[in-house]
Order: sequence, then structure tokens, then C-alpha cells
Amino acid sequence: MPALIDMSGQIFGRLTVIGRSTKANSTGAVFWCCRCECGTETETSGVNLRSGQTRSCGCLHITHGMTLSPEYRVWRSMHQRCSNPKHIRYQRYGGRGITVCDRWGSFENFLADMGPRPTGLTLERKNNDQGYSPDNCKWATWSEQNRNKDMS
Repeated sequence: MPALIDMSGQIFGRLTVIGRSTKANSTGAVFWCCRCECGTETETSGVNLRSGQTRSCGCLHITHGMTLSPEYRVWRSMHQRCSNPKHIRYQRYGGRGITVCDRWGSFENFLADMGPRPTGLTLERKNNDQGYSPDNCKWATWSEQNRNKDMS
């Protein structure tokens, strides 16, 4: 039997492997715990990760019907800025420790907390040194945003 290769830290699609799972099946496949870019944690087999059969927690097959909505675009951009080192704005967000709360790993929870985005408003963190969460975010005008800038 070949030696187990630790896949921790490897990225497959939207999934980052965070460690080996205790889950097992009858074929002896090794399962891995993964965190999706959307914040959801899931378990999947190493075979499915390496083959590309599993690329997300399932959020790529979202059924809420809002993937083209302004709220979904805001939610997705927020996650990208905070978790994707390849994002152009990562250094000003994730790179300086700005995170998204666990509750907002789910788009449905984000929408329930923030409500529909009013036309012309953007998502603002009230305190620029804290992460994205229901108590630190609001829909704001551009002029409000401009008064609340990180000066670093």
C-alpha cells in the first residue's frame, strides 16, 4: 500500500484542504476536510479532489437563483478580497487580517442579515480595522465610504 501523501494546504478549485478526515468508506478511500472559498467546510475523497470531480462545497451549483444579483456579487467579492491572495485587493483586506465572519460563509445568511442592496449603495465596514460581520457592516453611499477609508 502506497504511503499517504498529506494534501493539507493544497488548493483544488475553490477548496483548500485543511486536514485529513476520519470519514471512511468501504473502498478504503482517504477523505479530506476542506474549506471552500465561500467559507463552508466539507469532506471529500482525495481521488475526487485530484481528478477535479469535486471543486467546491456545492456552491458552484447554487440553487438560490441569485447568482446574477447585486447582493451575490457583493458577497462573492467580499470573500475574494479576504481569502484569495491572487485578488488584486487582497493585501488591503485578507493580507492585513480582514476576515468574513463564519455566519457569512453562507450567502443566504448574508442576505438575511443585510437585506437587499439599495440602489446605488455599497457594502461598508463601519470600523475599517474589523472584519465583515452583521454588527460591523451596513449599506452606504460612496460619500459615506470615502469618509471611512484605511489610510495605510
